[in-house]
Amino acid sequence: MGVPDRGAGGYDGPTAIPDESGAPESSVPQTFWNEERVSLLEALRRRSELFADLYGRAIDALSEDPPVTHGAFVVAAHCIRDLVNALPDVLDDVDALPARSDTSTPAQLLVQEWQVHQDVVGPLEQVIPVPSAVDGEAAPRMTVPVSIVEAARRVASATHAGSMNARRRHSALVLGRVETREDATVKLFRDSLRDIERVRHPGRGREVDMDDLRTKFPRALQVVEGVLQSRLTNFFETVDDLSDLLDAANEREDGAVDI
Repeated sequence: MGVPDRGAGGYDGPTAIPDESGAPESSVPQTFWNEERVSLLEALRRRSELFADLYGRAIDALSEDPPVTHGAFVVAAHCIRDLVNALPDVLDDVDALPARSDTSTPAQLLVQEWQVHQDVVGPLEQVIPVPSAVDGEAAPRMTVPVSIVEAARRVASATHAGSMNARRRHSALVLGRVETREDATVKLFRDSLRDIERVRHPGRGREVDMDDLRTKFPRALQVVEGVLQSRLTNFFETVDDLSDLLDAANEREDGAVDI
């Protein structure tokens, strides 16, 4: 399928595939696009042209002639991640929605503190030997400046807050409320999103099984799309829809679709 003309207004939807006479057969080509995805695209467009553009580019990438390449999955994964992470703010229907935690600033401050006191703790590039603890004895210790300990605490605190805030934002997106307790549907969504996010950075020493990727990625995407479709188009039926989605996910091995 060809790349649609997005123009100044953003993504215009999937391009129709012409028949032999040159006339379009349908507005939904026989690719990874289908009626449900076109419906989701339109629902996203009513909220944000940018998010519709991101989703459209993700599905376009997966609509190339089979077998879908590794690079196409990378493009789709980036688009879906950015869409999902920002959508709770655009929906704007959940009170006390936590912001995403900044972990880079505390990490930079820790580096600065370490460099200031490297005459005590050693240079950053030098590995600190960690002796094995003997049963019944206290763990090995070393004396470090308090400022380094505080900087390390801020990194740990920001990282923990980031994990908890991400969980709360996911629950806001899936359930329409901030939920701190474990929820089976939110966990399914989070695990599926994690499977998608893993694809974003190729070549980091990980071997990629393309057959496995072509099977698992569509499954994970289907869960994410089910959440988006429910939240954007029929909010009051969300719980029932997602319960059906959870049941289907438990049996999805039988319905795997390779792309």
